[in-house]
Amino acid sequence: MSAAALSTRGRSLLILGGVLLYLLFLVVQMPAVWLAAHLPAESPIQLRQVDGKLWQGSAGGVTWRAAVDSLELGRLRWTLQAGELLKGSLGIGFELGQAPTRLQGTLLLGRDGLSLKSVQGHLDAGVIGFASRPLALLQPRGRLALDITELFLSEKRIHGTAKADWQGARSALIAAPLGDYSAVLQAEPDGRHARVTIQTLQGALAMSGDGDYFPGKGIKGRLVLLPPQDERRNLYTPLLNMFGIPDASGAWVLNLDSR
Repeated sequence: MSAAALSTRGRSLLILGGVLLYLLFLVVQMPAVWLAAHLPAESPIQLRQVDGKLWQGSAGGVTWRAAVDSLELGRLRWTLQAGELLKGSLGIGFELGQAPTRLQGTLLLGRDGLSLKSVQGHLDAGVIGFASRPLALLQPRGRLALDITELFLSEKRIHGTAKADWQGARSALIAAPLGDYSAVLQAEPDGRHARVTIQTLQGALAMSGDGDYFPGKGIKGRLVLLPPQDERRNLYTPLLNMFGIPDASGAWVLNLDSR
């Protein structure tokens, strides 16, 4: 190839690069309210009181909807991370809720899936009912503390770990407190599924379980609910009877299969 042809090709690449950078500049300078206005009506996430730019903005309120239920998640702030664009992914630093319990971390969106990094903070425990429809019967209350160092998820693969503690767990259906519980998700080395375990940290209602999460399919496992074996048992049985009848040990066993 001649020097003239190389020079022409070089100029073309520079022009193309300049056009792409200009288009990127226009996109990131676009008002954030444009994003909220173009969310599909059926989107489970809805934003209100949106301000700022696509590059850096905020929403005064975020609502998560599932069927006829909805949950207010609080105020959202986000910042796009330019360095991630050079790696082929869209990086978004976010803060959800208010200090000192706000949830913050980084969301990475790539062609092969999404990743969560350094995610820590709290959410309303109502999200438990959105993640597991059987547990929605409990009408969960309290706080959900999340701790995710790094978690990758695609339609067929999952890698990493995540931990969630249900703190001050209660149900809107009974006055008695439930307890504190911890759930850990650990992906298997091949990434085809992740192991989920649940244990009781403290409380009158014991909760334990295990199962497997399959990307793109859901979770399969079981959850055991055991009320105290004394006079307090009667406080919890009306709630637990919604899940069926107890087994010979006096425990309620829920078989979970959302696949």
